[in-house]
Formats: sequence, structure tokens, C-alpha cells
Amino acid sequence: MTKGPVPASSSLLVNADDFGLHADINRGILDCVERGRVQSISFSPIGESADWAKLLELVRHGVRVGLHVTLVGERWATDGRIVSGWRGLAKQLLVSGPVMQKAVESEIRRQFDLCADHGFDPSLLSHLDSHQHVHLLGGVWQTCVRIAGDYSIPRIRVPWCPSLRDIKKSFGGLALQALARQRRTGGAGFLACLGLAHAGHNTAETLSMELNHAARAGWPPAELIAHPGVNTPGLQSRYADWNFDWSRERDALLSNRFAEGVRASGYMFVR
Repeated sequence: MTKGPVPASSSLLVNADDFGLHADINRGILDCVERGRVQSISFSPIGESADWAKLLELVRHGVRVGLHVTLVGERWATDGRIVSGWRGLAKQLLVSGPVMQKAVESEIRRQFDLCADHGFDPSLLSHLDSHQHVHLLGGVWQTCVRIAGDYSIPRIRVPWCPSLRDIKKSFGGLALQALARQRRTGGAGFLACLGLAHAGHNTAETLSMELNHAARAGWPPAELIAHPGVNTPGLQSRYADWNFDWSRERDALLSNRFAEGVRASGYMFVR
């Protein structure tokens, strides 16, 4: 299996988020894995299309597989609650304090237990991240660090952009960078992150531009966070509030223009 090591200088690790949330997201991700443009995926253990057999197959074939802690937008495995988004979770953590933190820890541990329940040993995981990056929040981060240590998971994503030009220009984007700066250690597991500014709408041109910015900033190695999928009425209806163009991101990753952008910026795909 491929659990590490962390990519060497100038290496690019392309990670596809949200595997397991929907069959049409899975399809787009697997298209990119098969073509070698995605070398790492993050899966939701509580997704309606979690494919545990496929996850084990991917690990056997050297694909890095990480757990996408899912605390917002989906029904919790512990008590069935749905937290609408990162703002709602942050508010509940602030208002309810230890009570909400305990509930969050129970849910995260249950999501790890679901892996074991379905025959996927959590010690196989190469990384940990989360839906809407909520693992960076106080009251969530500490639990994730402890559990990652329990299973010897070598990397927790810190979505810090190496160039100010590639930060999402919104309150949420700025808040995310402020949190990421607090969590950034620069240690062995740290990778700078690309693909955040246009998440769900990345093109070969925007991705190539960000790679160029990262190279100029002198911050390899890097993780490119992608959201490939296949646009269908079912997927677009299920996640209408995301306003994502999954097929566009899949096509961007599979394009010759993207591959040329990787080479031109001096990066190499992780093997």
C-alpha cells in the first residue's frame, strides 16, 4: 500500500475529495485515477455511495486513500443530526462548548469505526482531512490530531495557499487561510495546497496558473485539491447548493493543457 512518504520537493500530489458521497462523483474520480492524473483520494465514510471494496482495491494499487471527516451537509452516523455547513458547526462549537465538542469527537470516532466495520483498517489511511475543511476548527482539530496519532496517519491536510493570489476571495476563504496559518507547522507531513480559489470550477488554465504561482513562491511540494465528477441531474439535484461543475474539473485534470502546465511549472506527478 502507499501510505507515504511525503512527496519530495517539486512533487505534485493531486487529491480528489468527496469519494463516496455520490456515485457520479465516484465515477469522475475513478476516471482520473485510471489515467494517472489523481494519485490520492479522500472518502466520506458516511456517504451514500461509499464503496469499501473499491477503496481497498485502490490501496492495493498504490493510490493514497485518506478519510474525509464529514461533519457538515450529511447525516451523522451517531445521532442522525445534519449540520448545514461550516458556519453552523463553528457556531454550535462556540455556543455549546464542551457538549458539542464531545458530540463531534464521538462522530469522528464513529466514522473511523465504520472503516473497520467494513473491513478497511484505518491504519491503511495515508491522510486525514474534512468536508469544508472543518477539521481546522478549535474543538475539532485537537480530536483529529489525537485520532491520527492513534492510527499512525502520517499527514493531516492544512489547506494553506503558498500564494496570496490563489486564496478564495471571500470571508470563508480568508477565515480558512487564517486558521490554516495557525495549524501550519512545516513539518514532515505538510503540503502547500492549490485548487481552493476556484473549487468546483477549476479549469486547466486556472490550475496551471496556480502551479506557476506556487513554483514562483518556492513552495514545493504541493497538494492540488480537486473535485472531479460526472454532471448528471441526480448529482446536480442532490448538491444543488454547491453549484459545482464536476465534469469541468474532471475534464481539466484529464486535459493535455493541465499536464503541460504541470511540466512547465517544474512539478512532477507523484508516483
